[in-house]
Amino acid sequence: MRQHPTIGAHQTMTSKYEKQILTAWNSNASPWIRAVEQAGIRAPGNLSSSSVLRVIEDYAPSGGSILDAGCGEGWLIREVTRLGYRGTGTDAVPELIEYARQQGEEDFRVLNYEQLENADLGTFDLVVNNFALLGDTSVNAFLKALPKLLNPGGACVIQTLHPVAFFHEGEYATGWKPGTWAGLPGDFGDPAPWYFRTLAGWLNLFRTSGLTLAEIREPANEGQPPQSIIFVVQNTRKAQRPENQKPSEPEGSS
Repeated sequence: MRQHPTIGAHQTMTSKYEKQILTAWNSNASPWIRAVEQAGIRAPGNLSSSSVLRVIEDYAPSGGSILDAGCGEGWLIREVTRLGYRGTGTDAVPELIEYARQQGEEDFRVLNYEQLENADLGTFDLVVNNFALLGDTSVNAFLKALPKLLNPGGACVIQTLHPVAFFHEGEYATGWKPGTWAGLPGDFGDPAPWYFRTLAGWLNLFRTSGLTLAEIREPANEGQPPQSIIFVVQNTRKAQRPENQKPSEPEGSS
């Protein structure tokens, strides 16, 4: 059966942009780390940072296991560890993972979203993704991996740019858009493209991925529109786990 030319073109474009995302982050890892270290973009009190931590505390059991997929330089895993959780971080950019490992003793691994499903990470009480779902097929791969990554009753917390806050008039449609480093200090190179999703696009994606939406939060300062949106989703499909894969256990358990 011959593939429809429109579908083939879309797949080719998606593959190209997915590769550009990884290329951009690999080439801009150093200025990103400097921005974190010197400009305080992860500073305490930051609205998006404090908001995602609040949701994590609402959904993760005390002392529970947390996976930060797309952890970048690792700030969120270090923070949840400070709060008493057991954290693991993954990212596709080796330089960011190497930096994260140098900052503490948490478990950090170089993995992209396509590798998560079969990475033998164990299972977690909560999976978080904080502003790191930039692509199309890579996001599908991340969501597909959740049934194998979550413990029964576990939740996934996703914070991303608010669809209504980041579009130009007449362009509210799911599709690829150019990225930008605007607002960040430092000498950044070419930005990564990103796959913009409307609110309906996100909700439909969760549904077709077998996920149930538990909650939506829209962090905002008083009198200001939200710049981000937080989805909490839970798995409604049972994963077929390999016989030798066991749920993550608390440290020191027998």
